[in-house]
Amino acid sequence: MKNLLTIAAVLMIASLSSTFAQDLSVKVNDPPIPYSGSVEWGNDLLVSASEPLSKHSGVYRSSNSTIYVSVPDTNIQSGAALVILTSTNNGSTWSNISAITPASVVSKTKIIIGSTDSVYCFFISGATVYCWNVLNNRVTQVRGPSFRDFDVATSSTGSMYIFMDSLGTNNIVRYSSSNGGVVWGVRGLVTSGGANPKIYFSALGDTLILNYYGGVLADTATSTIRGARYRESVPGTMAVVGSFIDVTRSIAPKAEFKSVRHGTSAWFIYTFEEAGDVNIKCKVSNNGGNTFVDSAVIASLPTADEYWFDAVHHNRDGGGIDVIYFSSTGTNRGNTNQMNYITASKSNMLSFSNAVQFADNQPVTSTVGYTPVLFPYYNSLGDAGAVWVGETGTGRGLYFDKLSPSVLNLTVSLEACSPPQDTVTVLLRSAVSPYAVVETKKVSLSGAGTASVVFTGAVNGVSYYIVVKHRNSVETWSKTGGEGFVNGILNYDFTTAASQAYGNNMVLVGSDYAFYSGDVNDDGFVDGADGLLIDNDAFNFVSGYVVTDLNCDGTVDGSDAVFADNNAFAFIGIVRP
Repeated sequence: MKNLLTIAAVLMIASLSSTFAQDLSVKVNDPPIPYSGSVEWGNDLLVSASEPLSKHSGVYRSSNSTIYVSVPDTNIQSGAALVILTSTNNGSTWSNISAITPASVVSKTKIIIGSTDSVYCFFISGATVYCWNVLNNRVTQVRGPSFRDFDVATSSTGSMYIFMDSLGTNNIVRYSSSNGGVVWGVRGLVTSGGANPKIYFSALGDTLILNYYGGVLADTATSTIRGARYRESVPGTMAVVGSFIDVTRSIAPKAEFKSVRHGTSAWFIYTFEEAGDVNIKCKVSNNGGNTFVDSAVIASLPTADEYWFDAVHHNRDGGGIDVIYFSSTGTNRGNTNQMNYITASKSNMLSFSNAVQFADNQPVTSTVGYTPVLFPYYNSLGDAGAVWVGETGTGRGLYFDKLSPSVLNLTVSLEACSPPQDTVTVLLRSAVSPYAVVETKKVSLSGAGTASVVFTGAVNGVSYYIVVKHRNSVETWSKTGGEGFVNGILNYDFTTAASQAYGNNMVLVGSDYAFYSGDVNDDGFVDGADGLLIDNDAFNFVSGYVVTDLNCDGTVDGSDAVFADNNAFAFIGIVRP
């Protein structure tokens, strides 16, 4: 039997929105109600078999390895307007831990981790914005009833900052709280001519990026999108840094936008409608969002619309950005919908990976605006969770997918360079002709020749060739037939046998099989042209980290030339399918 304990919310404010006919309260389900269990279609895990009524949200709390999802839905629990569903096993099973009553329309939610590791669900009902501490079930009114939109984020100090869009005035105002939403500071006016604020705190540091529609036009989506940076000085206090800027002045409809920042690298993602086609574009900044340049289309198909996206930063490979988006394809723009995932790194900010479709059930859209949500785990691998709405076979429901990058545990040896503490480029190629490149990563080898290579585009059970390139070694492919990831892991050791390389294309050095050295000019062969480069550098006493130093001792001399000469004499070169 359900044991429903009703706790009166801490909300004794006379000016409640008329949306609520009675005092707002929290129903704590003690014990939690099992809501869905082990309902899995492919890689999709069913969170709720009911269609949300508006914008849902999600967050991962690492201290207890729990996913929290806020769902505006009156069907999940009788008499409730908003429920909190949790999972402690990466989405396999879900429990309904608490709900906001009475039943009413909640137009938007956003759930975040705030001070003292608490979980806070912000939501708007009518025109009033509320803050709900999900762990102690305290509900407070932030401000109201005079708002139509909001966004909220947490700084590195645990302080919460909320930016809100006023009804009827186009004022954007901001408030802050350094005590978990118990008290909100004085009102700060951001602009008197803006709408739909979006904010994002940098992964590194104390800087917040704000974007909003500025100079609001009759068709809001055609307005200029402006940007500003705020910096926190002490918990609960921030101020503008630099100037407000126009990020994009295009008059084309731009229904969605968001900035993501990692250190001094920032991405501005937005949808762009032109000639009836909707695509996703990106602008980048190398100065933390002070200026944005180099606009590029990152999601576009001639027979599809790409929109309804979310984006967050990740910490793998030095940091970068992950993006998920809805793609509606087919002649009717709705026959073969997809949820896709792309990623890029700080080292090459506009070089996004090929799109990976991760939804097995068909995703759907709606005028109520339940756009997909992406939230990071912020672990070393860069895991993330995606929550989106799709077809269930009997209706619409909410799904969860864990986006877990795959890991290749690689071991190699280099003929001339021992220990092989150098960088290599690892390519994951399809095992099917024409052996297309799926993903490329550059990694550093340990003294034992090992490296963990993280791929975001690899699929379990699919065969790939592993191709390793080194600055002066012969490009080497893995053995015939390809290799596959199992549960996101692939262990591959080139050193154990010559047959580990395609065409047995390695040489035995001591007890390890190693990649041939000497392809200095990277043309696929070791020949006289490589030897000439080495001889010239040896004659000129060249030293340092140079491509002609085959044995990695910091000096180019005759000992390097010996490797190149021997391999040229043996006609050594790439062997591949």
